[in-house]
Amino acid sequence: MTWWTDYQARRGQDRKTLFTDNMKNLVSTEFENSTSYELVKISGVDRKTRIVEESSIIRNANRKRLLCFPDETISIGEIVEFDNSNWICVMNDTTSKISDVGIIERCNNVLQFYDKNSILYDVPCIVGKGSISLDEQKIISTLDSEIAIQISNTSITRQIPMNYVFKIGLRNYMVVNIDDITVPGLLLIKMAYSEVEQVFPSYSLTILNGDSIQADINTPVQLNIQVKDRETIITSPLLIFTSSNNLIATVSSTGLVSFLSVGNVVINCKFDNDNLIQDSIGIEIVEEEQHNLTVEVSGSISIIKTYSSTYTCTFKDNGIVITDSSVFYLTGDDGVSETVLASIVSQDSVVNSCVVKGLGLGYVRLFVRNIVGDIVSSGLRVQVKSLF
Repeated sequence: MTWWTDYQARRGQDRKTLFTDNMKNLVSTEFENSTSYELVKISGVDRKTRIVEESSIIRNANRKRLLCFPDETISIGEIVEFDNSNWICVMNDTTSKISDVGIIERCNNVLQFYDKNSILYDVPCIVGKGSISLDEQKIISTLDSEIAIQISNTSITRQIPMNYVFKIGLRNYMVVNIDDITVPGLLLIKMAYSEVEQVFPSYSLTILNGDSIQADINTPVQLNIQVKDRETIITSPLLIFTSSNNLIATVSSTGLVSFLSVGNVVINCKFDNDNLIQDSIGIEIVEEEQHNLTVEVSGSISIIKTYSSTYTCTFKDNGIVITDSSVFYLTGDDGVSETVLASIVSQDSVVNSCVVKGLGLGYVRLFVRNIVGDIVSSGLRVQVKSLF
């Protein structure tokens, strides 16, 4: 047995591994003293790296070589925050045995899209001309009729559907192909110019219980929230609830308010934690149960003359739907008698509905009360208009 074989048997290392380990130790010791040392974020985590030119011959301000600290790694598709920009690792350089090396490219745009839960995401991307060359990326200043996009392949970006329209610069582009195979870790997306514009949702949030209510300290209140995209109701919105005073009332993630003390509290609800899409309700907590009885009328705000329209109502107590029987009635508006403008041709107090027929041109108000008469709605202003 030679001295090296004996050393290898005792240390469990061959010469190549020993050399590699020694080099790693040397690199680790001098890592932060290098002129190319940079502290960056990779996938949101602070990391020590060295960033150098990709080529010793060609300098490219938008494409660099990132050397990881020994025994750390970087994967294709990871986002690197460096030089006040987002970069995507588009390639691994496997020639180095000392440090994991990634080729990173500066993102030159951002894709904005809403996922299936109506959450807005900003996705850093690399925009290139019609097709992507894996050997040489070209950043463009003028967009073509067809462009190619590179983004990280994540659970979020995989939700981007075919035919989705993005606004890039001043133009709109439709997704015509998504390649998630050619470069593992990246989505390569081909887009074509679109006459159709990217339309962003316009959200609103309303607490249906009202602006303020009284509540019995012993009875929790369930807040009823409605989120709409223009006129479309969002079925499963992401809601964030907060209480102005957790010593008086707490609120769960589902909007159930529980009371700890008498007093006043404000409960706030935000959609997707967006400060622009929110609503609040003031709650006065008292010792005895209080009732806030309301009734809401639903239906069209216009009727064509000689035609009919159906209206319904919903009774609530502190925003909770209750059972009661309805009586609908009309009043005139603008000084004109309701009898010449419209009439209630039928109503059903059990299902709380009525049918109103238009007779003349003008405005009426449709009211509803319960049979006892202690719950009365605000008037729904309805226009009777001509067909043309």
